[in-house]
Amino acid sequence: MLMQYHWPGNVRELENCVERAVLFCADRVIHSHHLPPTLQTGEQSGTVPSLSFEGAIQNYEKELIIDALKNSGGNMAKAARLLKTTERVISYSVKKLQINPKTYSR
Repeated sequence: MLMQYHWPGNVRELENCVERAVLFCADRVIHSHHLPPTLQTGEQSGTVPSLSFEGAIQNYEKELIIDALKNSGGNMAKAARLLKTTERVISYSVKKLQINPKTYSR
């Protein structure tokens, strides 16, 4: 998104954008929702969603669970704690989204 934007304010605008994103970011990763609304439009960034709303939510859920499983070495109980939920919820989602936790074991 940063590379697609035309940056009419040049370096100063880019600097302000990054500073704002860092302030709004709670973890160590800057996501698109941390960026100003002018960068978030799909048409300007060339990222018009091709998924349905429900499909996008399932994708995001799957990414969160896979990331937690990677960080926990495939341990679903630890992944559940990382996501601040129960092992039962993670187990249900793993089955629903067809994720194999063993893939991420160390």
